[in-house]
Amino acid sequence: MDLHPAPLPVGRVRHKYGEGPFAKLAMPPLPELPGLYLWVLDENVVYVGQTRVPLRERLGPKGYASISNYNTFAREPGRKNGGQQTNCRINALANQELSQGHKLSVWYRSVGVGDPKAEEADWMREFGLPLWNRRDER
Repeated sequence: MDLHPAPLPVGRVRHKYGEGPFAKLAMPPLPELPGLYLWVLDENVVYVGQTRVPLRERLGPKGYASISNYNTFAREPGRKNGGQQTNCRINALANQELSQGHKLSVWYRSVGVGDPKAEEADWMREFGLPLWNRRDER
């Protein structure tokens, strides 16, 4: 479903991934633990990510699953505000593939004690950089 962001407040601009269109993605019940996640498109891993915040927060309605208008905002000069460019980029890619009839699933593994960032790096060392991961994100 193509969703476009609401109009911008006066004085704000969107970051380079903020125009959409976006999808409202359905996620399974997610744990309140950090972890590693894989996005699988037609049986191929296209994105690997990790989070030190709960998976529910990163993948759920305040993360990748639903893009808020605020998430499309560019950071203002000299401030640390602004939206999640990665959330917008990955959600828009998912929307594009889903609208073309492709199958997309998200797999996750919670990491209660381990280091999600190290596990993500291990995965990429073994299997390579997936299509939707950008080299400058590592």
